[in-house]
Amino acid sequence: MNTEKLSSRQITVLLYIIIIISALLLVPGLTAEKAKQSAWIAIGLASLPSFLCLWIVWKLGKRFPKNTLPEYTEIILGKVLGKVIGGAYILFFLLVNILSVCEFSKFLTDSFMPQTPEMVFNAIFFLIGAYAASKGIEVIARAAQFVFPLFMISLLILFVSILPAVKLGKLLPFLEGGINPVIWGSVPSIVMYGEIIVLAILLPMVNKPEEIKRKGAFTLLTVAIFLSAGMMFILMIFGSNLSGDLLYPFWYLSKYIEFSNYLQRIEGIIMLLWMIGFIIKIAVFYYLTCFATAKTLGLKSYLPVIYPMALIYIPAATFLFSNMIEFRKFLELYWPYLGFIFELVLPLFLLFVAVIRKKQGGSRQ
Repeated sequence: MNTEKLSSRQITVLLYIIIIISALLLVPGLTAEKAKQSAWIAIGLASLPSFLCLWIVWKLGKRFPKNTLPEYTEIILGKVLGKVIGGAYILFFLLVNILSVCEFSKFLTDSFMPQTPEMVFNAIFFLIGAYAASKGIEVIARAAQFVFPLFMISLLILFVSILPAVKLGKLLPFLEGGINPVIWGSVPSIVMYGEIIVLAILLPMVNKPEEIKRKGAFTLLTVAIFLSAGMMFILMIFGSNLSGDLLYPFWYLSKYIEFSNYLQRIEGIIMLLWMIGFIIKIAVFYYLTCFATAKTLGLKSYLPVIYPMALIYIPAATFLFSNMIEFRKFLELYWPYLGFIFELVLPLFLLFVAVIRKKQGGSRQ
């Protein structure tokens, strides 16, 4: 199953999209609610644990260059416990995808089509994700390379176009409540950066894995700068109190775009690119879930798992959260800590045991 190959540039683009796309919807509001006008610092601070996650995954990749996460868990911990951990990561990737689809489906329902049942959006997104996953990670990566420049250009246009409306004074007073609100405000963002854990499966597919440590760190740094800048713009337009009350502050920010009297209301274009970015993320995690499932079950191919997986995805995304209040509460109170376990604690435990037991895989061919 590991015949596909990705360039380090393709991996970088996938990481950018995976991390940024979800961090632009609900996270700014959750962060501003706690950190107020220091929310831009909190979003940058949240990236720090992800650098440790990257280092751990890279070290595991060096020890097991031909093995993915479900494979080297069995080498490190033994077959039974290894399959348990592998199965836990299947559920983790499954949940990441469910949350991503819930987030965007609820956004579409709240902002555009309130009469359309969420199950319709969920089914569409997951079936597209299933089809993309069936074509392989290389095809998904090529699609990401095409969309990524358009996506980033649209966000840069957004920032530039609202410059005349910003008020720097809304960022003051600096650290008014001390450092504690900043730390707590950073918690909802930590799990987003930690999604770099996807490298635990994708790293053996990279044709130049030695570049991933440097490029992955550069990706995390630039994403943190970009998201912090985005949070600053939100605060400078809406202020800290309104930013914390808005459900989708970045979306409302896009409504400020206006070029004289000639070009107005182009937030629809941004939303379209946003949707494509979400579909790419959904396809990546759909692929990872099916790939990890096939590896854990000892199947020769992940393809037979793809469409049956939709029978889990669609109802779970539809019925797991009855409303946005439950969904937002889960993201705020529970999801960061679940993410911390799978993105940092378990990889660190695997690396520690691998070093103690002197476990190592074969060299990369």
